Amino acid sequence: MKLFGQIIGLIQKYKPLIILIIVPIGLTVIFGAAMSAVFVEKIPIAVLDMDGTGASREIIEDFYDCPGVIIVKTAASAEEMKEDILMGTVKGGLIIPEGFGRDVAGNKSAKALVMIDGSNFMIGNNLMLYASDIFTEKNYELQVSYMEEGGMTGYSSEQNISTLELADRTLYNPQAGYFYYLLPGLLSIFVQQTYLSVLTPVLLDEKNRLRRLPLDPNTRRIQRGKILQQIFRIGGMTFIDSLGSILVANLLFAYPLRGNLVLIIMLQLIFLAGITGMAFVLASIFDDETHCTEFIMFLAIPTMLTSGYAWPEFMMAPGFAYIVKAIWPLYYYNNPLKDVMLKGAEFSAVGHYMAGGLLFAAFWLPAGLWIYRRRIRNMKQIEIMETA
Repeated sequence: MKLFGQIIGLIQKYKPLIILIIVPIGLTVIFGAAMSAVFVEKIPIAVLDMDGTGASREIIEDFYDCPGVIIVKTAASAEEMKEDILMGTVKGGLIIPEGFGRDVAGNKSAKALVMIDGSNFMIGNNLMLYASDIFTEKNYELQVSYMEEGGMTGYSSEQNISTLELADRTLYNPQAGYFYYLLPGLLSIFVQQTYLSVLTPVLLDEKNRLRRLPLDPNTRRIQRGKILQQIFRIGGMTFIDSLGSILVANLLFAYPLRGNLVLIIMLQLIFLAGITGMAFVLASIFDDETHCTEFIMFLAIPTMLTSGYAWPEFMMAPGFAYIVKAIWPLYYYNNPLKDVMLKGAEFSAVGHYMAGGLLFAAFWLPAGLWIYRRRIRNMKQIEIMETA
């Protein structure tokens, strides 16, 4: 406990140095750990082999060998694969229909299907690119094989060999609309920034007021009531505004609202509880309202980029995502919000996000309050020592 107070004191003392030197270097490290990869790779997918021939197994083996994807499941049906995509277990899947091997052997057009989760167009586009590359390479191998066996020229080979065909089915966002993908992320940042920008300065003012008041129980009880009243007032306004923004997007811009509105309300309440804890922490660190507001504005980009929304969690450095989820709650709100709105996800698909958000709030809300009260007590003791 004493150590934490010393850390806060050091932050206060060397704040300009931290802002000018440590923050830029720290952000470079953070963004590098989160987004250093050039391409989205290791995309988890499922496969459904309805053919069971050597030709279909060769295609699946090519997918196993591709560094861009990881086959994590063999689906029993197309409906099961679709359910896995809805649950977020996989980001897409390969379906090889019955007769695929027969068509390849009979020099006919052999078709396969890639099913894609369109709620994240970055992952979806990369998955389609990897699948297309695999089929293009396989087509080339087949043409070379026919040329070697039949002695055909490259031109006649192209004329006589039916190539493999790859179709795609994009779920939830078939037009790959950027607005569909981006809106839930923007709404979550709107909630975070609005709430923190209003609540944290209020808590900071209360902190500066409380340090000048006597420490008798009656005074503390009155001030706690005032702070609680402010939290409910500001939180309630933010909640209504964010819910109104979702309804406006749905009614005016035809943004899909496929999921249960009750789930969205629950996600918002859990997120507001967690971010309240962080508001207490920030109000404890800063004494100047201007510096506090500037820092809150600065938080928007790094918290968004490291939340798993703009860049996939499975592409981040090992352990990095766990650290982010332990110190900031945005991950537990923007990702399930998108799934509920765009995919129509139910509680079974987003329940783990809610559980994580509740655990975050259960720890950081009382911890933030304790840090806040500890900071007030330390400031009061310093003032007493200075006036003695």
